[in-house]
Amino acid sequence: MVTTVMPGVRIGHGAIIGTGAVVTRDVPDYGIVAGNPARLVRTRYDDRDIARLLAVAWWDWPVEHITERVRTIMSGSIAELEAAAPAV
Repeated sequence: MVTTVMPGVRIGHGAIIGTGAVVTRDVPDYGIVAGNPARLVRTRYDDRDIARLLAVAWWDWPVEHITERVRTIMSGSIAELEAAAPAV
């Protein structure tokens, strides 16, 4: 099934788009949307945890650091992810 994202729509970090969705509006960070038109079903985390995940921004880490910490990125807790962040 095809998902359609209309031009100019922003898909937030960590968002999940349901299969077959027609996304006509921006999707918030860590939001889950589905349907036609797509509607926010829920968020993956509470506001505090979303802020923590956005602050750690692992997708901006150097590639070598991501490679070394891939298990933490895939299955660690937010606290473990924060601890794995490169020193600034």
